[in-house]
Amino acid sequence: MSSFSEPKEKMNKLVTKLCLVIAVLAVCYFGFYKYQQSKIKFQPVGFSVEVNSKDLIAGGTKWLESYVEQYKGRYVPWSQKVAEYSIDQIENREANVIQVDFSVVTKNLDTANASKWNGVLEENKLKCQWVLWFKVEPSEEGTYTYTATKVQRPAGYDLEKYQTSGEKERDEYKQKYEAEIPYDKQQYTYKIENHICYVSYNGGITWEEVPVSIESLAAVGDGRPYFNKLQEKSYVITSEKTAFVYGGTKEVPLTATYSEDKGATWKTSQISKTLDSVRVKFCSFPNAKVGYVIATGDRAMSQESQIIYKTTDGGATWKEVGSGPRTSLLQSAGFIGENLGFMSYPKIDGAETNLYRTEDGGKSFAPIIIPAVKESWMGTTLEPFIQPETPYFEEGQLFLLVGQGPQGDYMGGTVSAKYKSDDQGKTWYFVELMELPSKELG
Repeated sequence: MSSFSEPKEKMNKLVTKLCLVIAVLAVCYFGFYKYQQSKIKFQPVGFSVEVNSKDLIAGGTKWLESYVEQYKGRYVPWSQKVAEYSIDQIENREANVIQVDFSVVTKNLDTANASKWNGVLEENKLKCQWVLWFKVEPSEEGTYTYTATKVQRPAGYDLEKYQTSGEKERDEYKQKYEAEIPYDKQQYTYKIENHICYVSYNGGITWEEVPVSIESLAAVGDGRPYFNKLQEKSYVITSEKTAFVYGGTKEVPLTATYSEDKGATWKTSQISKTLDSVRVKFCSFPNAKVGYVIATGDRAMSQESQIIYKTTDGGATWKEVGSGPRTSLLQSAGFIGENLGFMSYPKIDGAETNLYRTEDGGKSFAPIIIPAVKESWMGTTLEPFIQPETPYFEEGQLFLLVGQGPQGDYMGGTVSAKYKSDDQGKTWYFVELMELPSKELG
C-alpha cells in the first residue's frame, strides 16, 4: 500500500504546484493586461499620421482611419473596441480645418462610449461630428505629417468663429445702434421707423415726418452714432414748439430744424459752423421764442468745452452767450425759464458740487448744494444719489431728480431721489425716492 500511495502523493503535489504556477501566471497576465489597458488613453489632440497627400480631405480621412484603428488593438477593453466605422460626410471649413461627420459601432453601444467619442447614440451607431484643426508639416521624403491641434463640435466652432470674425460685433452694433426701438406711448413723442424720424402730438395715433435724414440726426463728432434713438434732451416736442438739434461734425454743422404748427411746416437754421467734434447737445425752449442749445466739444480724456447758444426769434438766428462753469464732461443741461438754467457734471470727490445754476441766461453760474440723502443697505450707510438731472416743472412746482450715476447699484441702481425747490432752484429739499426715468446718452 505504501509503495502505491507514494507516487500518488507525488502526483498530487506536482498538480498542486502546476496549478499554483498557472494561477500565478494568470494573475501576472491579468495584471499585465490591466496595466496595458491602463496605458490606453486615446486623445485626438496631438495624434499624428503620415500621409502621402497634401490634400486636406485626403489627409483628414487617413488621420481618422488611423485614429479609429487604435480602438481595434489587442489591449483595448472589449466594450470600447470598434467593430466598424464609416465617414458620412467630410468638408473643408477653412485652411487646415475640416469637419468630418462619421459613425462608429463599438462592441458595447451605450452612452458612456458616446461620451468618450463626443457623439450621440443613434440608429445603433455612435454619430459623431468633429471639427478638426491640423498642423501639416512636409517631410524631405515628400510625405506630410498631419497632427490634430484642436477638436470641436460644429456648434462650438461656429460660436468661436462668430465671436472672432467680427460678425458678433456687427450684430451687437446693429442691435444697439440700428434696431428699431418702440416709441414711448405719451402725448408728445417721436419714433424712428424705416430709417425715418416721425413726431406725434396725440400719443402715436398720427405721425408727421421730420424733414431731416436719420444720418444727419444721428451724426456726432465724438462717439458712435445711434440710428434708432435720439440723444435725450437734444430735441423738444410740444404743441407750441418742436425742435431737433443735430450735427456738430465736419460734415454736418450744428443745426436746428423746428416747427411751430405741429409738423405741418418746418424751418432750418444753422447754429454754428465752427464746431466739428460735438459729443452731446441739449436743446430747451422755455417759450416759443426763447430757446437755448448747449453743445460740448473738443473732448480730451474727461475734459471738454461747453458753449451756450441762445435764440430770441424762435430759432431763426442763434448767438453764443456763454460757456459752462466747469470743463468736466457735461451730463445734463437745460433752461426752464427765459434766463434760468442748470448744468450738471459727474461727481468728483472733494468738489463742492456738481450742479450749477444761472439766472442771467448763461453768462454766469452759481454752485447749488443738494442735501445728501443717506440710506442704509446691507449693514452700511450710503449716500447713493450723486448725479443731478435738469430740474423740471410739474404742475407749477419745481422738482429735481438725482440719480446714482453709471456705477450705482443701490436697489438695483433704478431708484432716484426726488427733490423740490421753492425758490427757483437756489435751494432744494428731499421729497421721496422714485424710479429712475430713461437715462441720457450724455
